[in-house]
Amino acid sequence: MRLQLSDEVQREVEQTIRSKASQSLVIDLYATAEEIRSRHDVGEVDLDAVIATVARLAAQCGCAVELGGAKTGNAQSA
Repeated sequence: MRLQLSDEVQREVEQTIRSKASQSLVIDLYATAEEIRSRHDVGEVDLDAVIATVARLAAQCGCAVELGGAKTGNAQSA
């Protein structure tokens, strides 16, 4: 099943990725998705769609992604 984001959330993802890409070419997937989610009323199920969209758009912008904010807590900092 494919989850669809609202146009507003989609635009927010695009703007956030562009902004972050101008600062660093490494995007923290979970932290960015949570940041976007906190500004919009999306549920837990839609968080997966936000994460997938963040990953796709970050890759399109030439950014690497890291899983630093993963819920498992196994992330390591460099």
